[in-house]
Amino acid sequence: MFTGEEKAVIAVALTMEKPWDWKPGGTEEATLVAAKVKIRDLHRARHGDRCCYCRFPLHGGGHFIVDPEHVLPKSLDSYRPLAYTVWNLGIACKRCNMQYKRAKIDFVIDAVTAAAFQDSANYRLIHPNFDLYKEHISINMEMNDDATLIKYTKRPGSEKGLYTYDYFNLQEREVGTFDAAQGLDVPGDLEKGALEAQELARQFGQ
Repeated sequence: MFTGEEKAVIAVALTMEKPWDWKPGGTEEATLVAAKVKIRDLHRARHGDRCCYCRFPLHGGGHFIVDPEHVLPKSLDSYRPLAYTVWNLGIACKRCNMQYKRAKIDFVIDAVTAAAFQDSANYRLIHPNFDLYKEHISINMEMNDDATLIKYTKRPGSEKGLYTYDYFNLQEREVGTFDAAQGLDVPGDLEKGALEAQELARQFGQ
């Protein structure tokens, strides 16, 4: 993924106190920026231009809207070497990253063993790179000129879906007046949930 020059500059950056924010200037900085753009574009494609935690659309958003997300926070000494590690990165909205996730690691089961860091089972939340979001939570969004309805549907038996829904307060993300229908477990299959969401959107738009 990275060129030889990018790998070399990243190696130097990782020796700094703040490797992701290191600004050496000149060619080195330009090379580092190019590596960051590669990481960003990869995760934008991987997540369909949506926040890796709430799946809210980020398409067209610049750096004021879209945050590079370090699952294991780069601000903590233990995880600083992972600042440019692709599996530890994603893209997130400001709400999820700054209001809820921040530099916390309470969602990590084993916060010490390096071998556990690349294991989905080591994370209580839906990991951006080790889990498929739709296997844990389905999201339906309906919008028109005057109304928006967002509904998260947790898959039955998914502890990660429940944890992520609560951790990022996704109920707050849901929009609509039909409170009883929001955030419920999937009653049967996702198709039925999608049909219910479409009906709610139709009523909400009236």
